[in-house]
Amino acid sequence: MSSVKRVAQLVSDIPLNDVVAGSPGEKMLAERLRGFLESLGLETGVYEFEALSWEERYVEVSSGNLKFRGVALPYTLSGEAEGEVVYMDEKILEEEWAPSKVSGKIVLARFYEKVDEAVWQYVQAVRFGAEAVIFMDIYPSRVRRMVLTLNTDYRFEEGTPPPIPAVAVSLEDGMRISKLSREGKKVSVKVETIANHFSKSRVVYAGPLDGPVFSAHIDKWLAGFTDDVLGVGIVMLLAERLRESAGYIFFGSEESGAPGYSPWYWIWGSRSFADYLERSGLLESFGALFNVDTLGGAEIRVSASTPDVQAGIAEVLGGEARVCPDQVIFDSFSFTLKGVPSSTTHTFPEILPVYHTDLDTPSIVNWEGVGKATSALERVALEFKARRWHMFKYSELTRSIVAKLERVAHLPSAQRAIDVVSGLRVEDEGDARFLRRALTGPMFWGRYDRVFRDSEVYYPLFTDAIDDIVLLSEILAGARSVSEIRRMKGLRRIAGLEATLPSVEPVFYGRVLDSPAFLKELYHTLERIVEKDINTLLERIQALKK
Repeated sequence: MSSVKRVAQLVSDIPLNDVVAGSPGEKMLAERLRGFLESLGLETGVYEFEALSWEERYVEVSSGNLKFRGVALPYTLSGEAEGEVVYMDEKILEEEWAPSKVSGKIVLARFYEKVDEAVWQYVQAVRFGAEAVIFMDIYPSRVRRMVLTLNTDYRFEEGTPPPIPAVAVSLEDGMRISKLSREGKKVSVKVETIANHFSKSRVVYAGPLDGPVFSAHIDKWLAGFTDDVLGVGIVMLLAERLRESAGYIFFGSEESGAPGYSPWYWIWGSRSFADYLERSGLLESFGALFNVDTLGGAEIRVSASTPDVQAGIAEVLGGEARVCPDQVIFDSFSFTLKGVPSSTTHTFPEILPVYHTDLDTPSIVNWEGVGKATSALERVALEFKARRWHMFKYSELTRSIVAKLERVAHLPSAQRAIDVVSGLRVEDEGDARFLRRALTGPMFWGRYDRVFRDSEVYYPLFTDAIDDIVLLSEILAGARSVSEIRRMKGLRRIAGLEATLPSVEPVFYGRVLDSPAFLKELYHTLERIVEKDINTLLERIQALKK
């Protein structure tokens, strides 16, 4: 039997509906996977942790005798509303909403093109007085779940629950509702949900965790075949093949689960498990994590933690996959934050049209791509098992820092830092983990309610302002157009921790500030910021030498 047929067979009985974080369904699947691993002769463990569990009980979207199929958006609370409908299309900025009279009405919104930014459309609807929100999809013949809270940042800690009902309908039904709104007809939205703040989610693990470790998550929204039933199947297949030659982890609470309506609601299970390993003294001996998520497309991507890990994986795979930095949306990021070599193999851009929808089924999968991804995962893992830490290019950790600093070598602090970093030798995995952890973080540039993109997993921290000062110096010298000011990063923060770093904002709420006098003063401020950043960078690096 081919590997892809075996993968499909292994997960054929996982239902194509919600498996919610902390739910009985998640527990049943976790126990089934534990039994599977034990049937292979592997010793298993279960880590149980607190999770917010949310489930839909009933949804009704109607107008008179007309009823439309809808799904509630997590974490919508129970509620109902009836009234006129105001169509807001994909509008997401405050100034786009301000002129609209949505107070006391039901908003019909088309999901923003980056669908997980729906939370900002919801925030505007609440802010301007809407009673409920109906989201229509941007693609036909599907409904989609996206998690909502009422927060204006992405802190790891607790936040505000969503106060008004929010549901999603298909594109076609959204167009029908829009037509009803033009005819002046009212629409009714009724939602019944339940939130359990005392539920328990699980991580199932097996085999030795000090070598290559494969992982996938078990919770999902709606059909969820590529996100992440398929990943579960691939890890099961690799467990059958490799047995005690690798470790295996199945994470609960990837899609949601962080307690108290935290705006950083995702990858909660892997974050909790990584913290548990650290508390237990087991993280230091943990090997390398090879996570699998959102496969199903043709172009294989490997998002890996830091430059040394990226270079090592790229050398093994050649041109078979696109190797790039880790992403905050994947469970691998929880281990990247701890300094552990981590990666996720995925095809996320290709599955976006079916992401979190009822159309994410086996029928949309590129099975040839699945076969290639599985082969690549196994090859990288076996290479790591054979070569261990020699697989990673530790010199890239210091080379990438020096490359950044050399762009501002005229600054006194930069030259001192270049001398220090050039003399630094990363001799073992302990040193590498120290540097990775000290200098890796989720960076966001701009204001959350104006720049709609994910935070970036950035290494080395405290060098990003160098890009801005170099660009600005070229603009002032006439080597670049003033219009390129829009490319400057602007406001800087480490997301999750919500630590705002010293920043300048040459583009302020959409307005480009480009007078010559302003830009000269901006440069002087940026010099101070870069000098401070380099000193912070040096402090963190020099701690390694103590």
